[in-house]
Amino acid sequence: MKIRKRLAQLALFMLALPLVGWGLDQLAKRADERRPGSSAGKWLHTGSDFAHGMGRGPLSSRLRTPRQ
Repeated sequence: MKIRKRLAQLALFMLALPLVGWGLDQLAKRADERRPGSSAGKWLHTGSDFAHGMGRGPLSSRLRTPRQ
């Protein structure tokens, strides 16, 4: 039972959080395209950075796009 719990935690950090970060990043890009400088884009970028910061592993580094 402890192994399953640990695997679930590992999956969260290795798979779910990087995908959430990528999704928020895509939404932020769309919000910036519609209305540049909007507060929605800024909030989505902040959430994306937070999710990417918590995620670990090769998927996290591949899904993150460098911003200026």
